[in-house]
Amino acid sequence: MWRPGHKLTHPYNAELGVGIVQKVDGRFLHAYFPRADQELTLSVEGSGLTRLILAPGQRAEILETGEEVEIAEVHDFAYLLRDGRQIADAELWPLAPPDTPLERLASLRLDSLSAFRNRIDGLHLTELREAGGLGSFLGGRIELFPHQLHVARQAVASESVRWLLADEVGLGKTIEACLILSALIRTGRTKRVLIVAPESLVVQWLGELYRKFHQIFVILDAERVESVSRDYGEGVNPFEVHPYAVVAHEALLDQPALQHFADEAGLDLIVVDEAHRLVDSAIGAALAPRIHVAKHVLLLTATPLQADRAGFFQLLSLLHPDTFSSYEDFERELRAGRAAIPCASAVRRQDIGGLPPRVPLAVDLDFSNLAEAPSDLVARVKQDPRARWLREQTKSWRKRSEKVLVFVHEVETLLALQRYLEAETKVRVFVFHEKMSSEQRDIDLALFRDSASSLLLCSEAGEEGRNFQFCARMIHYDLPTSPVVLEQRIGRLDRIGRKTPVEIVYFRRKGVPFDLADVYEALDLFATPGAGLDLALSGAQAILEAALQGSPSIEIDAWIERVRTARAVNAQTPLQVYYRDGYDAHQAQALLALVPQDLEKLTQRFCIEAARELGFDVIEKGGAARFYVEIGAHARIDSLPGVSGGARLLGTFDRNEAIACDELEFFASGHPLVEGLLLELEDGPRGRAVLLDIPQLGQSGAGLLALAIDSKKCRPILLDTQGKPRPDWLPALWKSLPYAKAASPKDWNLSAHWADSIRKLGSRLPTDCTWSAVAFFRFTG
Repeated sequence: MWRPGHKLTHPYNAELGVGIVQKVDGRFLHAYFPRADQELTLSVEGSGLTRLILAPGQRAEILETGEEVEIAEVHDFAYLLRDGRQIADAELWPLAPPDTPLERLASLRLDSLSAFRNRIDGLHLTELREAGGLGSFLGGRIELFPHQLHVARQAVASESVRWLLADEVGLGKTIEACLILSALIRTGRTKRVLIVAPESLVVQWLGELYRKFHQIFVILDAERVESVSRDYGEGVNPFEVHPYAVVAHEALLDQPALQHFADEAGLDLIVVDEAHRLVDSAIGAALAPRIHVAKHVLLLTATPLQADRAGFFQLLSLLHPDTFSSYEDFERELRAGRAAIPCASAVRRQDIGGLPPRVPLAVDLDFSNLAEAPSDLVARVKQDPRARWLREQTKSWRKRSEKVLVFVHEVETLLALQRYLEAETKVRVFVFHEKMSSEQRDIDLALFRDSASSLLLCSEAGEEGRNFQFCARMIHYDLPTSPVVLEQRIGRLDRIGRKTPVEIVYFRRKGVPFDLADVYEALDLFATPGAGLDLALSGAQAILEAALQGSPSIEIDAWIERVRTARAVNAQTPLQVYYRDGYDAHQAQALLALVPQDLEKLTQRFCIEAARELGFDVIEKGGAARFYVEIGAHARIDSLPGVSGGARLLGTFDRNEAIACDELEFFASGHPLVEGLLLELEDGPRGRAVLLDIPQLGQSGAGLLALAIDSKKCRPILLDTQGKPRPDWLPALWKSLPYAKAASPKDWNLSAHWADSIRKLGSRLPTDCTWSAVAFFRFTG
């Protein structure tokens, strides 16, 4: 029963200090907190308010005289002082004791058993998620692939992370870069990050970082720079306002001021996608001086060493100019088989295995009547057998809810085909081409994924860097005259993580003098990746375009033979290069073994119980591990770091469910809810001190359990009542802790010297660590 004059503390707003009840109004208290100089109206129910009763040994001040005294015994509404005087509660004001777990235990400011258990879960989670150095990589909404974990782990182990990511197309270079980037941000090793990518990939980078890695970046274009100047003042550096930014190659060249701002701010990490564009180009000249001074740099390229040795060397020399200063020396080492390349990843499909096969599906059509087709493009498309074939297949694809990607080289043909198919099928056909803005392309792509439509017509704008893995098959309405472009197209579906075969549909054109399909079939380019053949395939476009114009086939035959020979040589005598930090498939099992099997379950248990302890609204929503969490009206704190008051979150703790259901949050390391709850635990008072009765048959005794944090590891220390270390008790105590019961001081009939005894025990604890929680326990078996 609360009365005026009672003192109180608020367990979740310690900064208020001690308050005094001025008025009791039904279920509400009107209290004044002198330290904060605030008068507050507080609900008695569910708010966690506790009356402050001074414990034996605690220091206080007599309000009338200012004399400092010590409490010896506690009576109902009075205290016996150490000097024998008795004084009413209303005449004393507590002096703040050290707010350590040990002092909280000594002064009997006890917490609930559930809060103590939640703290133990939080300490174990902090340790478990380190995962042998993989901890910073396990929070992404991604399937865990050993080669990606390997390169990320190797990279962040370097003081200065300067890596070339040159894995084959579709093996996840972007994910590797995001893993490294997230780890550097989470561990405080980078404060300013600039990602430079082709304009067509800028929005995709933004989405990957946010949806998969909980990282919020902005697009730093001319409009954004102007808004910084308008909102923050002329001359304000946009990198100071937006330290995590993505900029297009083209935008960086068009805005020299942006380059100056980057130099002025000092970039910690630069990430360059499609980095082969840096070779002998304006964007390379613009970025080179910034790359030289940045501490961390990641360059991503799909052009392998075998395809372009000189270009590959230029990228290496950008990263490590002292090591790679002479191309002649580099070439000599390559020929001798002694080349050792550090800080690079060049994983090939054959290195990881297990990828689904490519399945070429040829469709034979008669094209002889197209010679007399009308010149009008729309009318011509109507007579095209490929368009009619697509019209007939669309109905069956829709019945099976399959998504189909159709590549069309010319935008005008693509738009005419769209109009024809929509008129014939009465269903929307989505498009993706270079005449659309990057934002509109991404919006339409998202709409396509969620719609009932089966067809996405895509120009060459979708060949580079895009992920269309959700599509069941791809169709080449026309074939490109460049084999490299063909491989880029196929790479939009043939990517790591795909579970089903990659269906590649193309048309064989009967009735025409020369058909590209015959050439690509002869080279097996539909079924087999062309990695390492770039040099042999160079010049192919000119040869194939000439053949389409009627040139003799002799040159074509000679070129096909050269490519076949190059493939055979690659298979038998691959380039002898040693990647010093490279991935080996034999490392896969050991890497995956580092991932804790119960990490997701422990994260769920800690977060859900912590949220409930803090009064959040928590509703289980089914699924594998799906929950709704809201910082609602009854929450005991206003917000969490990174999570504002009133926030509503629907998410899952299960990785597979998060990957399958993109609309759900993934509650894992790095997510604001998880990190906010762990920070609240680290800084807050919950679960710091308890009294425990521990059932244990055949065991007797009592003592102090202290939990230390030592290099993110939870270190328990046990002392008996004489201060003797008892590590032999630890197995029995941990085993029985789930069955422990919270004890009250009244149940234990504590002596008047309780506080002194606890402080004396505490003096026997090691002094080289931080104590997170303490418990005084007794075995009751």
